[in-house]
Amino acid sequence: MANQQSTYRQIFKATSIFGSVQVFQVLMNIIKSKVIALLLGPAGIGLLGLLNSTLDVLKSVSGLGLETGAVKEVSEAVAQDDASALARTLKVLRRCVWFTGVAGLLFTLCLSPLLSQWTFGDRSYTWLFAVLSVVVLLDAISTGQTAALQGMRRIAHLAKAGLLGSFFALVASLPLFYFFPEQSIVLFILISAVVVLIFSSLYARKIKTIKVQVSASETARRGWIMGKLGLAMTLSGAFSVLAAYLIKTYITHKSGIDEAGLYQSAFSIAEGYFGLIFAAMATDYFPRLAGINKDYHKMGDEVNKQTEIGLLIALPCIVCALFFMPLIVRLLYSSDFFGSMECMRWILLGNIFKICSWSLSYVLIATGKSIVFTLSNLISDIVYVGLVFLGYHLYGLDGIGMAFLLYYLLFFGAMYTITKRMFHLSYRAEFWKIFAVAVVLSALAMGLQGLENVWLKLLSALVVIGSGAYYALYQLNRRMDLRGFLAQKINRNKDQ
Repeated sequence: MANQQSTYRQIFKATSIFGSVQVFQVLMNIIKSKVIALLLGPAGIGLLGLLNSTLDVLKSVSGLGLETGAVKEVSEAVAQDDASALARTLKVLRRCVWFTGVAGLLFTLCLSPLLSQWTFGDRSYTWLFAVLSVVVLLDAISTGQTAALQGMRRIAHLAKAGLLGSFFALVASLPLFYFFPEQSIVLFILISAVVVLIFSSLYARKIKTIKVQVSASETARRGWIMGKLGLAMTLSGAFSVLAAYLIKTYITHKSGIDEAGLYQSAFSIAEGYFGLIFAAMATDYFPRLAGINKDYHKMGDEVNKQTEIGLLIALPCIVCALFFMPLIVRLLYSSDFFGSMECMRWILLGNIFKICSWSLSYVLIATGKSIVFTLSNLISDIVYVGLVFLGYHLYGLDGIGMAFLLYYLLFFGAMYTITKRMFHLSYRAEFWKIFAVAVVLSALAMGLQGLENVWLKLLSALVVIGSGAYYALYQLNRRMDLRGFLAQKINRNKDQ
């Protein structure tokens, strides 16, 4: 029982740490988005979304997904307490990310005219993509350094690097939006990449390893070992970011960049601000799974615990966001973005299924089942793009939100079937109870949005939000003695 409680606390602690980072980054994004929305309007939000999607494709293709393979290798070396293997892995990783980063820079430079043509319909933005080629190199180096920290589970260092990077990137970039409105978006992306590199380097240097000699042939061999899983992740990641790119360009060409800005705002609020859960999965959950990837029973236990904690944290956030969506949109953007609210609500419901499906998909990565992972993601991304195109054609932006919900419902079913057959993993009865409550309360909150009586809607909000918050706190306390955990933290802070 004590061991179970300790594991739940560890998951909650990791989620809380990255939740704090995510909340801070959300605040930074609020300021950034508010400034861009006021000074540049939906077109500015749409341009930022298009550029980031294009960069995501370039980073994914040129990076070869080495960071995922590196995290797996580092996690296994740490679990085995093998200092030599750890040092060699980190040295190979550093060499490989420099190689892929330079290759990505040259690749982007060569493609700059075509990227402008494909994204905006002409070549007038060629210079913009040429400048952003530097971001591809900077991101490759930063990603390698954070992968080392992640594999060693240096959670505090990763959190600090994220906090400081977000803050100083915004501070350095804010004046640009006022004084250089036309160039501010590209300069913001470039400055952000530089700042992130500075702080990732600062904390990566705190990793102390023994000195080892690694030949060029060993670098190639060990790099290929990382790259096998990384290649699968690259293809899967490329499919996902390409899907996002196709959707945004489709909306831009069909309805204009303002509509793309509304779409971007919908996803930034309804999906992006739940990043604390997904960040904790990538940063703490994945290394834990990789360290026990030979023991399917332990992996199943970790999957259940991670998903339960994720749903319990997300539940009150989802029902609150559903009721207070107009206030959230006005706070983060402006009333010009009210047209995206219904889309946001559908995406919020879809996040319930996304949390469950992601916890299962990490099992395929941790066990190195690269072919299964790649094929499942390729098929699911094709289905997703098809659903979004159909939804947008039939119902506009609202249809995209509906497509998101339907996609993750199907993806959850597919991941559950695959992992159950391959690894004999299954969810416990306790999970299904939490899942059912989360779906029912969220669907109820969604349905109550149609109430026109203000007082009745307010009363309904208090009942549903209160029920969700009480249930989440009760279940968290059952699993990890939340009261004792918080009291312990408070007393420790007082002693310091």
